Amino acid sequence: MTSRHQRGVAVLEFALVFTVIWAVFWSMVCYVVPLLVQQAMHRATAEGAQVAAMTISPSLRVSQAKQAALGAMDWLPTSWLNSLSADQTTIKTDANCPLDNNGDATSCLLEVVLTMNYADNAPLKPILGFPGFGTIPKLPATLGSTSAILLQ
Repeated sequence: MTSRHQRGVAVLEFALVFTVIWAVFWSMVCYVVPLLVQQAMHRATAEGAQVAAMTISPSLRVSQAKQAALGAMDWLPTSWLNSLSADQTTIKTDANCPLDNNGDATSCLLEVVLTMNYADNAPLKPILGFPGFGTIPKLPATLGSTSAILLQ
């Protein structure tokens, strides 16, 4: 066979291999952004829990924890911040950590929770669809993070 007949085969091989390589590369790139946001959310909830531990007024603990957690995420684009929520942040017992019979404060478990609707804010489009593989990348619709601290 001459090299002229081989050119078509090389193009077909390149097209098949390039498709697979591009799908792997695109998946890696598309997974980096949500992992970065997820890691930042973990750091932000931990910061919110630390602020709650340092807050003197028990009635302000939840609101200041929410503020600190959301404030730590202010580097995100504005459209993403609109879908970020700390509404599930709660104290698992009484909100004011009541005093026991000896006058000591009882323990309260404060959970700082951040959630984000990532499906509406996915920065890397298009989501590729491949027969046999499905869509790339397969990402969750919601990202979330929780940190808990025992307040005494």
